[in-house]
Amino acid sequence: MSKSNFGRHILLVEDESGHAELICRAFADSAEEYSVIVARNLSEARTEIENHPPNLALVDNGLPDGQGVALVPMCKDRFPVVILTSHGGEELAVQALKSGAMDYVVKSPEAFDSMPHIVERTLREWHLIQERKRAEEEREKLIRELQEALANVKKLSGLIPICSSCKKIRDDKGYWNQLEKYLLEHSDATLSHGLCPDCAKNLYPECFNKKNRNDQEEQPT
Repeated sequence: MSKSNFGRHILLVEDESGHAELICRAFADSAEEYSVIVARNLSEARTEIENHPPNLALVDNGLPDGQGVALVPMCKDRFPVVILTSHGGEELAVQALKSGAMDYVVKSPEAFDSMPHIVERTLREWHLIQERKRAEEEREKLIRELQEALANVKKLSGLIPICSSCKKIRDDKGYWNQLEKYLLEHSDATLSHGLCPDCAKNLYPECFNKKNRNDQEEQPT
């Protein structure tokens, strides 16, 4: 591996020394600051990725120990990858993009000179994609939390068996419960206690009758 000591961390996976030199020179001449690390094959690239993950990887597809696109699966969720090739072809371009690469560039002197611009454009696109992913993850998290909250909301619905005499309610397990107990367990209602006029008359007839007499005496004749 060879290394230049600057800022933004770029991994260049390239076995052609002449091509690597031209690409490194383009980054050195750029107004932006770059740290370019050159790996000569897939093995060196994997080691570098594990030890020092870059901001972006430029990967030649034709390497001594395999195709550069083989690196994409281990990189695509961590940083963007741009595939380089000496021989352009639609099939390879489709393969590169399907594997998760952000871009596909055919090597040429013009392409080498444009590498800093290609990198900056790719990084901008990558950051936009990551922001959208984070927003979508936050949205999905919120939806899950709302669904969980709704699942915990207690409500009464459907057919509820109730005794016509004592007014007890049969629960799902077949037990008969007092109406008050059933409501407390199956809803968020808070119950308060009182007496309706009919029950007051039955339970406390003397008080009820006395009140009625007083009400009648107060009425004008």
